[in-house]
Amino acid sequence: MGNSFNSPRDYRIELSGWGLDNSFFAERTNLLWAANGENQVQLHRTLPEGAIVFIRLLGSDLSSGSVPAAYLVRDVEPMDRCGRCQMSLAKLHSRSKESLTGKLASNDLEDSQRVCNMQEFGLELQHEEILL
Repeated sequence: MGNSFNSPRDYRIELSGWGLDNSFFAERTNLLWAANGENQVQLHRTLPEGAIVFIRLLGSDLSSGSVPAAYLVRDVEPMDRCGRCQMSLAKLHSRSKESLTGKLASNDLEDSQRVCNMQEFGLELQHEEILL
């Protein structure tokens, strides 16, 4: 998908993800790809900044089975009087094999031997009264 966006212009896309109401949506719109690499979309819904959405290219010159790419929602503008919300998107890049061979975030052996301490998480058990 990265090679498809090599010149500033509009691309017809299908954007999907989860809205503010936590319901899944899919909407067809245009992606404005600027010369500086920034891209923007306008949707009939407002999305939270930091949301992850998926973009699939539409068009007759592309195969109908194009693979969606993940993007991060940024710089969400208030909805305009036409009921459209403009936002910027930043492409999310998948991890490479090199990043997976580095040090692990946790040690399976160490984690399996560790005892869970309720106070460590700031949790306290509360007694429940059962009425008969």
